[in-house]
Amino acid sequence: MSEAKPQDDIVRWIRLQHESLSRSQRKVAQFLLEGGIGAIHLTITEIAEAVGVNPSTVVRTAQALGFEGFPELQSVLRGQFLNQAKIAQRMQIGSQQLLEDLSAARQEEAHLLNTVLRDEVQTLLDLPQHVPTPIFDRAVDMVDRANHVYIIGLGSSFPLALNYGIVLRYIRPDTTVLTPGIDPIAAQLAPLQAGDLIFSLCFARYTPETLTVMDVGRQRGAAVLTVTDSHVSPAAIRSDLALIVPYRLRLYSNTVALFALLDAILGALSLRYPEKTRERLETLEELYKQFNLLTLDD
Repeated sequence: MSEAKPQDDIVRWIRLQHESLSRSQRKVAQFLLEGGIGAIHLTITEIAEAVGVNPSTVVRTAQALGFEGFPELQSVLRGQFLNQAKIAQRMQIGSQQLLEDLSAARQEEAHLLNTVLRDEVQTLLDLPQHVPTPIFDRAVDMVDRANHVYIIGLGSSFPLALNYGIVLRYIRPDTTVLTPGIDPIAAQLAPLQAGDLIFSLCFARYTPETLTVMDVGRQRGAAVLTVTDSHVSPAAIRSDLALIVPYRLRLYSNTVALFALLDAILGALSLRYPEKTRERLETLEELYKQFNLLTLDD
């Protein structure tokens, strides 16, 4: 945004600016407010058609509200609406989007599986727009330079955090996945110090404990890296660097794109230390054999 705005309550901000907007811009603003969570995934063209204005009017509305463009306004609205939305609302909107996509597909492709896969592929193809290569390289450097990496992802993000942490330990052993249900996460953070890294996975509705871990990291002088759904999310605001994977209203939200991003980070790190990674994996393989953890082919 070109100047600071009350990002924690963008709806209130739009209402305060309502009288300063032109008649066409008011129609756009009203559509966004009334559409709520159902409107945050629409494109500029779709909004313009729904309101009956030119696409340029949608862009000018965002600029009149103090944003550089519509994507930034949409990102702030998405963050606020998703943070307030209940699980049932998200599922309802996601189901509606699926029905709309199915209706728009060609008859031979109008199957749920084809629609979901096509959507996932497009999300993957769009990922470099949200995570440019210089930002990605900075993230890899942060993980590489850290004395110790603490990974935090709670709720639906926990399986991803756990999977990522397990593989990251093969590349750099000084890695801890903060795990609920064993020791309190506060106790697991006790060794945290300057030079370490907090790596968080945090999406709407943002888990307070994850945000607290990020706050503690900053207070102790650790670097903070996050993967989140918006540049203005509570996680992004608390981080030194944010990797953005936009939220999708599906039962598994943006899991495929997130897996791909985390896999790319792991790949980049392993290529930096190929011999050490190979040696650790060979050692691990021997331990698996000793503990009879793997079934060998006959």
